[in-house]
Amino acid sequence: MGASISSSRASKDTAAARLSASDRQALATFLESPREEGFSAYLRRYLTDADDDKALAQQRLAHLLSDDRIIQTDAMYVLAGLRADKPSSLEAFVECMCQAAMKRFWNGQAGQLSTDGWLVAWVLTRPKGALLQVYGNSESQKQQLLKHNSLGITMAGLDDESSSKHLEEWLADAALPGHVSADAWRVWWQHSAEFHELVCLALSHTLYPRQPGSAADSGLVHLPRIAEHNLRGPQLDPAHTSDLLSPATGWALSRELPEEARLNWARVYSSKHNGHSWSTFKKAIERRGSLLVLVREMPDEGCAPRVFGTYIDNDLTRNPGWRGSSLNLLFTIHPGDKLPPGPVVYRTTGFNNHYQYFNYATKTLPNGFGVGGQLEHFGLWIDSGFTNGHSNAAATFDSQPLSTHTEFTIDAIEAWLVCPTQRLDSDDEEGAQKSA
Repeated sequence: MGASISSSRASKDTAAARLSASDRQALATFLESPREEGFSAYLRRYLTDADDDKALAQQRLAHLLSDDRIIQTDAMYVLAGLRADKPSSLEAFVECMCQAAMKRFWNGQAGQLSTDGWLVAWVLTRPKGALLQVYGNSESQKQQLLKHNSLGITMAGLDDESSSKHLEEWLADAALPGHVSADAWRVWWQHSAEFHELVCLALSHTLYPRQPGSAADSGLVHLPRIAEHNLRGPQLDPAHTSDLLSPATGWALSRELPEEARLNWARVYSSKHNGHSWSTFKKAIERRGSLLVLVREMPDEGCAPRVFGTYIDNDLTRNPGWRGSSLNLLFTIHPGDKLPPGPVVYRTTGFNNHYQYFNYATKTLPNGFGVGGQLEHFGLWIDSGFTNGHSNAAATFDSQPLSTHTEFTIDAIEAWLVCPTQRLDSDDEEGAQKSA
């Protein structure tokens, strides 16, 4: 990267020419603005480097946005402060990046924005396979992998305990200034799709601050190979708040949903705000459209409570049998007490079509709301008594129990309508079609 940054004036002009007029204007405005903390401080230090050369700043921004993977990778390493005389830690940089990214994604709609405890470690360990290829081998093999940026050595023989140990080694390096080499950075960066999206969002927030009333995609900074719909956060009703859906959780889950379910989210039920009632809950979710249902279990002694839930793609309608769509999901949010932290999402496998079950007021069949698995042994079950539930391993999703223990006590439940159904005739269920 040093050779690129110290290149000739002609090279500066060539790189700067790749910037659009709006990019150059945004850069000039940013450089003239007062100094800020967090990600803005990283970006300003990278662009100026104690030098007010505007051509150099334009060249460096062009390197960040470059289609050339090598140029971009090295530029990001410098931006992260990992190459500086007084280097930053990768962990600190990721935390600042996440904070700026969440502000852009939610456009300030998600209340007091903060970085969830699990988010930084989750982002750092997302390219798990690539990291284990490096940290799961001997020192000589590790250096060869880094030197050639090759991930071809098998991970056979690494058990869960070994995997956790090696990921903890990586997290320890990421937490210490100067402990992530340029080669280790390349392996991590090139396999971190989620972090690439966060970089886009953080750069967008810093260079193109959203103006009130502006379109959701205005001023979005794009990096190569990033889908634009992953950069647009849902619009929220300002009156709706969540005790279970944090900004980071909402961002991570929205990435897993169909595109039409990422546009507008409305809270239709909260046990805190609407009362802990099955009757109120079922009325709120029945025949409404696509839903996110989140459950928080009562805390267990010595363990932080988990939040888990499901995405339901089709209407929930009362029926004594299985219904639904193969687009349904199950998910759980690990609170960070063990690896891997953050959300784990399970998709349907095609093993069976036990996608959703919604029934009540019957004597011989289960009454409640279930997803996946078998009757009485659901992947996720909320009993109509609205006190208890259970979560078993389910072949429908190839999922493990979502809760800390198979049986759980409900602490809180929320339901979010993420894609309403438009009905041609409110009394004709067959005349329903999904809103786009």
